[in-house]
Amino acid sequence: MDMTGRSGGTRKRDGFIVLLVAAAVTVGLWFVPYADVIVYPFRLFVTLIHETAHAVGALVTGGRVDHIEIAPDGSGMTYTRGGWTILIASAGYVGAILYGGLMLLLCRQARYARLALAGTLALITLVTVLFVRPLFGFGFLAGALTAVALAAALHFLTRRLIHFLVGFLAVESCLNALFDVKTVFLLSAETDVPTDAMTLERITHIPAIVWALGWVILSLAILALALRSFRTVFR
Repeated sequence: MDMTGRSGGTRKRDGFIVLLVAAAVTVGLWFVPYADVIVYPFRLFVTLIHETAHAVGALVTGGRVDHIEIAPDGSGMTYTRGGWTILIASAGYVGAILYGGLMLLLCRQARYARLALAGTLALITLVTVLFVRPLFGFGFLAGALTAVALAAALHFLTRRLIHFLVGFLAVESCLNALFDVKTVFLLSAETDVPTDAMTLERITHIPAIVWALGWVILSLAILALALRSFRTVFR
């Protein structure tokens, strides 16, 4: 029992260290000249996850997905019909945080990293083939290249490097989603720029800033719950 406990604790500490390194690399890149070029593929990845969450929101509420567009500037748009608009519009930011939080949980132990990466590969491939349009346009190629890169990582990288990659994707997804929600909150407070929050304001007559604030609170709560799973790492 003691040996098993120490082994489990060691695996959890390894996961925590991987998470810390991934976070340090992510933050460190903010201070590297021209780092935007380095993180650009990951920005597109987070956009794919964001738009996928919108699509899932439509499908689970009885709607349908017309198509998804991804622009070179990292923005995206999901065109849906039917479904529950409140959930669909909220799903993007919250869904990206949920994905990041799930990856954080799986990142606790290296043995789950390959499964997490394989699941991400399947998700990106499926969404790109079924929904990203136009075919062979920028968004489709971005999704296809992301899938190829993930498949190559699964095939060629060691278990430790796959563990790090999953941690890095988790941190990127969480931080980018939080920054995006913060941006939506500020835009909702100061401008009339079209956002998901503005869409909900038009539908519900509830101010956009209220929706944005709700997403901020929910996102922080999800992230806190995911990070809480690491609280016993060094006990």
